[in-house]
Amino acid sequence: MRAQVFGLVVVVCGGSPVACHRNTPPAPSPKPALGAIVLRDVTPAGQRREPLDRGFLEHALREKLLGTAMFSFAAADAGAGPAADLQIQIATEGVEVGVKGQARARVGVHLHDPSGALSFDLTGQGTEPYSVPGAASTSARAAIFGGLVLRVAGDLVDEIATRRLLHDGPEAVVHAALEADGGQLRDEAIRAVGERRLGGEAPSLLKLLNDPDETTRDAALGALIALGDRRAVTELARTRSLRDRHEMRKIIEAISILGGREADDYLSFVAATHDDDEIRAAAAAARARLQRREGDASAAPP
Repeated sequence: MRAQVFGLVVVVCGGSPVACHRNTPPAPSPKPALGAIVLRDVTPAGQRREPLDRGFLEHALREKLLGTAMFSFAAADAGAGPAADLQIQIATEGVEVGVKGQARARVGVHLHDPSGALSFDLTGQGTEPYSVPGAASTSARAAIFGGLVLRVAGDLVDEIATRRLLHDGPEAVVHAALEADGGQLRDEAIRAVGERRLGGEAPSLLKLLNDPDETTRDAALGALIALGDRRAVTELARTRSLRDRHEMRKIIEAISILGGREADDYLSFVAATHDDDEIRAAAAAARARLQRREGDASAAPP
């Protein structure tokens, strides 16, 4: 049973549909060296703190992290980035009814690389059934709860390693995440397409412009803007209802930024015929910006 992931903050380019404007992807920063692993028991006061073999957990987590290739094996003064300390926050609880027990663990994995190349804040939880008679000794309980904590933390490490691959790994990893059913990993892959300028993934993004989830639609549009793919204009003009004022307010500027003859024609039509004064004015202003940008571009020397 995989850990349930509750929150994630990673260093990526995201935000509004017009974000991620860079001419070239940033050069990769040196991998940080893995510093200290600090375990903190944050089980609420008054609740039983289950025994944990801290030495075993620290060693196992260090091996797991080094195996992800996110960190350098070199010392900080031998070409790696600054050492990054990892903080693991653990809260455990044992719920017992008769001879049946359930171990519960909530684990937070927090890392901030001083260079800014790698930072994450990840939280998840998991459960594990156990036999109450079989957990009578301290060592037995330590094995049960320690194994659960390690499984949850390991799942979180796998999650962040996969996300990192989206930003610096093979394009096939990005494509597979884009074709998934949804979730945070797909959203991360959408942003990675724009950030890495993976033009071959544009067809997948065009399909996602019609995803039921608004956040996904906006992210896909932002990535297509980053790619400068004007096929998005055709798709937006074909699928967005002129009566949907919420969507119209969002796509007018996006279409202006993408530019081209079709964008100009669409904005001209909306500015002349829409029944909402605000949207007509927005379309006219966006068209003026489009024409100004394209006029400046045509006047620029080759």
